[in-house]
Amino acid sequence: MVSKPPLIRLQLRVGRTAGRYWGAPFSFAMSGPLDFEVEDLLQDSPPAATKRKKVIDLDDLLNDYYSKQSEIDSIAHKKSKASNRHSSDDEDDKNEKGNETKLSEIADECEKQMNQIFAENEIPLWGLKIFGQQKSLPSLGFIELENCKLLQPFRESQLDSDLLSDSGQGAGETFLKGLLVNGWLSQLALISGFVEASVASWTFYQVLYSSNEELQLSACDFWCNILSTNEAGQLSIVLEWIPSYRQLKDALEVYGYLSDTSENAALNSISSSQVPSSEGPPVNISSWIKLLSACFQIRKFQSIFSVSEAEDVLTVISRLFLSRQLQGLSFILTDCMQSILSFFTEDEWAVSCEKVAHDIAYSVPKDLNSLRIVECISGTSDRSKHFRGRMAIYMLGILFEKKVFDGMGILKSLGSVKLKDKDTDFFTLYIYLVLSENWILSYDLGDERSDILSMWTKFLRNCSGNISSTDWRLYASKVRSKASYLLQSTQ
Repeated sequence: MVSKPPLIRLQLRVGRTAGRYWGAPFSFAMSGPLDFEVEDLLQDSPPAATKRKKVIDLDDLLNDYYSKQSEIDSIAHKKSKASNRHSSDDEDDKNEKGNETKLSEIADECEKQMNQIFAENEIPLWGLKIFGQQKSLPSLGFIELENCKLLQPFRESQLDSDLLSDSGQGAGETFLKGLLVNGWLSQLALISGFVEASVASWTFYQVLYSSNEELQLSACDFWCNILSTNEAGQLSIVLEWIPSYRQLKDALEVYGYLSDTSENAALNSISSSQVPSSEGPPVNISSWIKLLSACFQIRKFQSIFSVSEAEDVLTVISRLFLSRQLQGLSFILTDCMQSILSFFTEDEWAVSCEKVAHDIAYSVPKDLNSLRIVECISGTSDRSKHFRGRMAIYMLGILFEKKVFDGMGILKSLGSVKLKDKDTDFFTLYIYLVLSENWILSYDLGDERSDILSMWTKFLRNCSGNISSTDWRLYASKVRSKASYLLQSTQ
């Protein structure tokens, strides 16, 4: 609103001058404006502002319309957003429930796969309890050592007469121990060309029962040397005494050897706190194996074992491979087995191989132990292959309910296994696969060779192609991998 300019008030004061002007002194005072001043004021003051009606044009109407429309759109947007929020919440709930279901399914699948993996870990490793509690050692006296002929030159020598004559009873044995440990006893035997019975039996006892490891190893070397042959294939030393199968078998029983499977199973159920501390095998077992191997190499001129006894010993050596305590002796066990296999004549071996393979197949549990004992029959000789193949096919025949023991019957049974069946036992199938491999690769298949190899290749192709790589069933992946590897080797 425009403010009015202030009114100019003019005051004229007529004093003495005015009075003097009029010739008489007077005083005159005037507070209000003069008439002409009022007119001037009216003319100079601006006219009073008057209110005018506002003119509403088209632009104003459009602005109003757009502002109202904007408000309407804003309200509609808020309502739509609220409704979308409710619908999105419902969808989120649905999605959340769907995700929970999927996660539950994934968790169940993972749990199933983990259970299968744990189930594979729960399968016991190979290994049987071959040795139980040791028995007390036999007490043997060797009084005759005091007068043995081998020490006669030392008695006549002034240097050692005091050691042999004045030291009392047992001086001869003490002196022999020194000679044995230092290697001189073998040299004396080679020089003299004979070993009398007292010295032979005493050293044999040290091999089997001495707790002094140095002494029993030296005695073992002594026997391996005197049982070695010369260039003509004959013994270089005359032996007045040789060990027998009964003495070697008795020593094994003293070590706590368990030959009965039922006794083995009973002892396996004993807790570790109940297992006696004097369980075998002792350290002498390695020397026992070496001595046994040397005894089997002298059949050409003097046989210690009969054929039935050799079969029994072959079974024992095969079972020793199943003792986890003897894993470090695998090399000498293999050498001993090769010595036993070479002991038989061709006619004897044809019968003995079937008998020993059959006995072992029925005595060994049909689990990883059956694979272990078959694969431990190493070597590339014909007898090693034959022994390995016959043992594998006997085990396969026992595993199948039909009790088939011929090649075609075995492969027909393998081909009848339904790989996609949910109840398929892939662990047993894996044992089938490895045993069949050892049988086919180690045994002369004869006239049926082409048919057997064809069926074998077909079986491997089915195992390799019909078992998915994502199949988490127990041992399914191992069967698939093993079959794929064997299939490549057959092509």
